[in-house]
Amino acid sequence: MYITKFISSDDELRQVAELSRLNSAESITEEEKAEQGYVSWKYTFEDLKALHEIAPSAIIKDGDKVIGYLLVLVMESAAVYAPLKDALKLFDGRYYKGKSLMDYKVYFLGQTCIDSNYRGKGLLRQLYQFHKDNFESVYDFALSSIARDNPKSMMVHARLGFRTLFPFTDGGKEWDVVIWDFNLG
Repeated sequence: MYITKFISSDDELRQVAELSRLNSAESITEEEKAEQGYVSWKYTFEDLKALHEIAPSAIIKDGDKVIGYLLVLVMESAAVYAPLKDALKLFDGRYYKGKSLMDYKVYFLGQTCIDSNYRGKGLLRQLYQFHKDNFESVYDFALSSIARDNPKSMMVHARLGFRTLFPFTDGGKEWDVVIWDFNLG
């Protein structure tokens, strides 16, 4: 039985940091990247602890083992996590449904990952449903960015209801900012 919950211990944060490290683009083969996708942003235990003190993130566990996570970043997280601070600059002058993106109640999905031994079991959908159940009464939508050279992630997120808002380039790499509008399903 898999349990979906908010992170509640340093051990869980350490396991998330390790799962992130193991699935980073630098840690897997080109074949794995193409078939399974990869995670882009780096999160140390210290990063995760600081972010968790601001807003809790969701995990899915098999017994005591963290087998997946979906990181939550809110506006205040930019004070402790520089990549989010930089990313927020992308939203200046951007609109959604005729309103500035930052005038909405929005949070950011910092990253999601399922342990390679547990993929294909619907666990990512379970994590996102947990998010929706816990956040749709507080936020209008969630935003994230996905590298265009990560087609597996683009496809999975499209199936979950994410839509592309706009592209951008950072450090020569192309990305899409995607939105998960709770009112669209």
